[in-house]
Amino acid sequence: MAETKCPVCGCETFYVKNPEDEYDLYEFQCRDGSIRFDSDVDASGSPSIDNGTETFCNGCNWHGGFGTLAPEKL
Repeated sequence: MAETKCPVCGCETFYVKNPEDEYDLYEFQCRDGSIRFDSDVDASGSPSIDNGTETFCNGCNWHGGFGTLAPEKL
């Protein structure tokens, strides 16, 4: 399965915001059908991401539901 890319700029790195602290961000890439957070993110503290999770591109101003990027992955 190909890597997930931003539909606007092609960036492969995204982030989601902590719903309880909008300034707390979790960067990730989606490779081989799985979400891989940055190495500094504790696996037990990482947020769950589903098709409706608001996702932001790390390279441009695109954002939308994760499902619009990868509807077949979840």
